[in-house]
Amino acid sequence: MNARFDRIPSFAPGKDGYVHAVIETPAGTRHKYAFDPHYGVMKLKSTLAEGLAWPYDYGFVPHTIGGDGDPVDILVLNDAPTFSGCLIETRILGGILLLKNGEENDRLVAAPPRRKGVSLKTDAYDDLGDIPDALLDGLKDFLVQYSQEQGNEIAIKDVCSRKKALKVIDKAGKAYERR
Repeated sequence: MNARFDRIPSFAPGKDGYVHAVIETPAGTRHKYAFDPHYGVMKLKSTLAEGLAWPYDYGFVPHTIGGDGDPVDILVLNDAPTFSGCLIETRILGGILLLKNGEENDRLVAAPPRRKGVSLKTDAYDDLGDIPDALLDGLKDFLVQYSQEQGNEIAIKDVCSRKKALKVIDKAGKAYERR
């Protein structure tokens, strides 16, 4: 079996503004997984230091190429973890714009779609500005800490709105098509 994430569009068909995310690293684990396109499987990339764990599901938006040459990263705020390889439709809330070792390496922030009869903590969020400051600060701190632990130089440039994050995806989708 060969995972074909390259067949998945960035945007969910027929759902304006909804973006596909492929989860590589589920919330609550110390392990960092990454999709290995050569073998078509998730590969253990690293393990976080004792006491650190991924706060939310982490993965990528298919059919995108970011400033670092990899698919655009996405952090999905969910009430419970999914699993490596899970495809989820998400609502983009915004992004945390980063420089990693001098290269653009943005992290989009998203939430699952609202569903009638199902209540999630993220239902109240439409944009990154709706997220409590303490939660957003914790996400930024985690992204810096785990990246520095890996030996990277990391700097937060800014945070951006949902509208700007969707433009990041459009730009990264065009880069994917040009490659």
